[in-house]
Amino acid sequence: MTERRLLFAVWLMWLAAVPCTGSAYDFSDLSNHFAHPQSSGQSQGISLDEAIARARREADGKVISAETVRQGNRSVHRIKILTRDGRVKRLRYDAASGRPSERWR
Repeated sequence: MTERRLLFAVWLMWLAAVPCTGSAYDFSDLSNHFAHPQSSGQSQGISLDEAIARARREADGKVISAETVRQGNRSVHRIKILTRDGRVKRLRYDAASGRPSERWR
C-alpha cells in the first residue's frame, strides 16, 4: 500500500509541475512563423498595415478605405486616401514585393 501512495505522490507532484514548466515558454508569436514561413532569398512583401502606412506617408492624408484583393495569381493592397486638398488618391501595392503598382480607378 505504501508503494501505491508513493507513486500517487510522485504523480501528483508531476501533475502540479507541468503547468509551471509550460508557461515558461512564449508561444505568442509562433503562429505568425507558421502562417508566414520565411524562405531564404525571397522578399516577404508587405502587410496591409504596412501598405497603409506607406500610402499615408506618400499622399499625406486620411485613409478612406483599404483592402487586399486577388488579381490573377497575385495579391494587391488597394488604398484610397483623402488628401488635404479634398481629392481622393487611389494607390496600389503589390503584396508579395511591396512595390507600388499602377493606380486603379
